[in-house]
Amino acid sequence: MVARVRLHAGAIRDPEGRDGLAAFTARMLLRGTDIRTFAELNEATDALGASLSVDAGRHFVELGVRCLREDLPTLLDLAAEVLRRPIFPEEEIEKVRNQLLSGIREADNNTRATADRLLRRLLYPAPHPYGRRSAGELDSVAAITRDDLVAFHAAHYGPAVATVAVVGGVTDVPRAVELLGEHFGDWLADASPPALVPPPTPPVPGLRAETTIPGKSQADLAVGLPTLSRVDPAYDAFDTANLILGRLGLMGRLGASVRDRQGLAYYAFSQVEPDRTGSLWVSRAGVDPGNVDRAIESIVAEARHLTAEPVGAAELADAKSYLTGVLPLALESNSGVAGTLLSIEHYDLASRLPRSLARIDSLSANDLLAAARAHLDPDRLAIAVAGPPDA
Repeated sequence: MVARVRLHAGAIRDPEGRDGLAAFTARMLLRGTDIRTFAELNEATDALGASLSVDAGRHFVELGVRCLREDLPTLLDLAAEVLRRPIFPEEEIEKVRNQLLSGIREADNNTRATADRLLRRLLYPAPHPYGRRSAGELDSVAAITRDDLVAFHAAHYGPAVATVAVVGGVTDVPRAVELLGEHFGDWLADASPPALVPPPTPPVPGLRAETTIPGKSQADLAVGLPTLSRVDPAYDAFDTANLILGRLGLMGRLGASVRDRQGLAYYAFSQVEPDRTGSLWVSRAGVDPGNVDRAIESIVAEARHLTAEPVGAAELADAKSYLTGVLPLALESNSGVAGTLLSIEHYDLASRLPRSLARIDSLSANDLLAAARAHLDPDRLAIAVAGPPDA
């Protein structure tokens, strides 16, 4: 069985000057409660061949449970303990802090991660929360105290910000609901849902940032802009257009042109990162430092082509076949079903999902063209590059 508890306690709730606090708090949940130590929590799950994990992202913290059906009551008991009763022991705080700092340094030494970070800062300038790194910065993470962790948990963890999905072997749904009520029904924390993140200001033409990292031989680039919300009626058409541009087969048109035909990149693709406020369209490529400008020009040219004329019939047919095939595949695992249920809840898709396959099948080339023209402006793409000093 799989159970996932998602809470609105992600990095967008980091207070000013405490970037990384949400991630730090989440990482500390499994490090000890007022009942069990870190080692005892691990022993309890290992004895059952089960797992209990916590992941932190930009919007959410998610606790995941994987276990046999008969062990679900025990794992829900552990999950409730971890979420409701962490004690943030000082000795574990320093261990987690060192892990987080090591991860930040590693990302700072990675050209792809650095290009992504530069792009976000261009598109979401301070104080917009999307421009911050979810893991925090070296100075902010170093400054976080136990009091900060305790206060963040008290303010942002509670039933009003939680959504639960339980999948696999649930033969008695009322009993599953009863179990959740037994472990979480008396949770009276004051946490409330976050305010809606404001949309960013549309980027002006010509935004570009570059940085160098010693010892690197490859340059990585990220080209992108904020675009339509996941709940926008045109989202499916736009996402399908991007599938053709930078994902289908061997990275779509971008892979065929920038990488294969022109030989400018080791990889090149594009994706839409969905969000309620407004999604992010981004194209990424790894290139020889001498090919940076040519690769950027080719990516922009392919984006412009997508907005200039309808996609071909064969491309559209392949995209529809892919999309109508990938959705059922996502529902073949308990984890995939749980993730889909949580997305349906977050984006309020319950009324639309049953018609999604029919809607995708009904999309025309002109639908894709209209969505691309409306939501992908090649003249406003921001550009970020990270590479070696002699690039």
